Amino acid sequence: MHISYISGINPVSFYAVEEFLVRTRIRHFRKQRGLTQTELAARLGTTAATVSRLETADMTVSTGWLERIAGELDVPVTDLLGAQGEHSPACMGEVLRGGGVAAFAEPPSLPPSLFSHARAPMVFQVGEALGPYMRGDLLVADCLPVAQAAVALGRDCFAASEKDDLFFGRLVTLGMDGCLLLPPEDGAHPCNVSAPRWVAPVVTLLRNYPPLKT
Repeated sequence: MHISYISGINPVSFYAVEEFLVRTRIRHFRKQRGLTQTELAARLGTTAATVSRLETADMTVSTGWLERIAGELDVPVTDLLGAQGEHSPACMGEVLRGGGVAAFAEPPSLPPSLFSHARAPMVFQVGEALGPYMRGDLLVADCLPVAQAAVALGRDCFAASEKDDLFFGRLVTLGMDGCLLLPPEDGAHPCNVSAPRWVAPVVTLLRNYPPLKT
């Protein structure tokens, strides 16, 4: 297992990332349940515009909203908060060919001893062999604000577009208006991510090898 550390993160920005992860988990569980913003809004007795604001930075996610949303999504509030521990990871999705990421049908079981230096950890699972990665590999990425993500240039990263689509690849270029990711498999086309919401470099790789034959 390889562990490395991204240093120099502003603590104020770290808490902003933590708040963002709550919104990301709401969106993740909504999509996992196959609900549109309009459908979740109907269950909550509100509008799709309000759900959209809750999933972005336009509206405070209060305790009341968290409890209502958790109830309609049939998940514990702690799953939205990621409150199992100080560095509790958010299970994000499965890495596909071409740099795409799909939501988990069922989140993977994480080992209780999973350790990472990530301050805002996100967990992804490799769906099939991609370059140096094997099927089933767990990748822990550290979610960074775009303004602080230049330290990740040249590293394998995840990024969220302005439409909340997720992409994976080597971070080639970075700017507030966009970034370029090169997926790990041979011959893959670069992914141009417009107005990224965040960038998350991979800081931990967890790999299980097949058991030895006796």
